[in-house]
Amino acid sequence: MKQIQYQKHIIDSTRYKHRITGKVKSFEVDRQNIVHNAIYIYWLEESRIEYFRSIGISIDSETFITKDRFVVAKNEVNYVSPAQFDQSYILLTRVSEIRNSSIIFDQIILSCPDNQLLVQATGVLVNINPITNLPERINDDYRKLVSDYEDYAVLH
Repeated sequence: MKQIQYQKHIIDSTRYKHRITGKVKSFEVDRQNIVHNAIYIYWLEESRIEYFRSIGISIDSETFITKDRFVVAKNEVNYVSPAQFDQSYILLTRVSEIRNSSIIFDQIILSCPDNQLLVQATGVLVNINPITNLPERINDDYRKLVSDYEDYAVLH
């Protein structure tokens, strides 16, 4: 699993360190036996949460209330090929950029074992102050954790 052709772009899957795997469940498919488009949004969100955990950020019941409030500002999802019931998949996630108050996630979902591209997505999460509910600069500790994990500068 190295390079995947998507439209006129080549996706280098080796640039994605964070990976989670899954298998399509019966309640995730529609009457055509393909994964409902909204389910992919859940999968993408789960992978972003696990990404944060994997870099050492504690996620618990208070995280999204009084600690760090990252809210989804944008999801752009390109549905390339449908996943079907009982199909295994791998979801790859990376942070491509951290701006002042936002963090940009690039994500792809591949079928297993053939590595066919199912979904290509970009998500923008904004750091919101839990008291004012206004965007707030992402602190340098987060920036360093992400930069160290990704092995390249994502800081701005």
